Amino acid sequence: MQWGHIKTLFILSFLVLNIYLLVQFIDKQRDSADIGFLDGEEFGSYEEQFESENIKIPELNQDVTEANYINVSEKTFTDEEMDELNSIVGLEATLVEDNFVLSQFQEPIALPANPTNSNITNFVAPYLLYPEQFTYWVWDEESNIIVFFQQKDEKPIYFNQNALLMFYLNDNDEITHYTQTMLGDAEQQGNKEESIAQLQAIGSLYDRGSLTQDEEVTDISLGFLSRIESQVFAPTWKITINKEKNYFVNAIEGLVYSEDDSIFIQRTMEDYIEKIKFLPEENDMKAPTLAVFNQKLDRENRSEPE
Repeated sequence: MQWGHIKTLFILSFLVLNIYLLVQFIDKQRDSADIGFLDGEEFGSYEEQFESENIKIPELNQDVTEANYINVSEKTFTDEEMDELNSIVGLEATLVEDNFVLSQFQEPIALPANPTNSNITNFVAPYLLYPEQFTYWVWDEESNIIVFFQQKDEKPIYFNQNALLMFYLNDNDEITHYTQTMLGDAEQQGNKEESIAQLQAIGSLYDRGSLTQDEEVTDISLGFLSRIESQVFAPTWKITINKEKNYFVNAIEGLVYSEDDSIFIQRTMEDYIEKIKFLPEENDMKAPTLAVFNQKLDRENRSEPE
């Protein structure tokens, strides 16, 4: 008699337990569905928020894209490449540490009248190695330096001293020197991953207060960025606000960075000056180049807010 009661209690207990586990399972499934629904709501919410706060955004690509990290090592320049540069009339080039080209014009060369990004690019191309791999970035007025970034997979590598072309101008806007570094062939690092959507990248700036009322997103494009001294570069959305301020959003992890052109140029000039100091004293480019570079670094330092 007692054994029958015990058996019935066991059956009832297991039945209650199974019902509880079933309810928990259904709740988890519902929560997962709600998360997906909220993600869609979040995108809709961004568009509504932008409209309500008069934030303008460009037409966005809604397609799901894939991207991957790339691994790229520094390029070392050959004697043949340096001979090619030194065969250009009016140009003298020297190699520092195998990966840093320093070039000096025997007479300063004037930029085209009414210079634009396009005609500056075409104008300097005959004086360079691999000009097709570089894209115009900025003309920094304080230092009077024009900056180009190297491209990989037709996308710029942002703010990297090893993938950089800089032209140094005098007070008459004539080029006196240029420096060039490059990265070699790119290899994919790991498998391709789904990149975050353009709207989500813009939304991350809004969430952190970097995009505010009455502002405009004037450009969004994909490139590569490395935030540490590494040969691995992350696919990165460059988002420009009001045609002047750039932010960078890791297209896989969603991390947000900003970079100031003048600070990057200053840091680069300091490192480049240290490189040039390694040239032998008898090199006739060393002294005049150091004088020019130190002058430009002083201009950058004076332009910093106190």
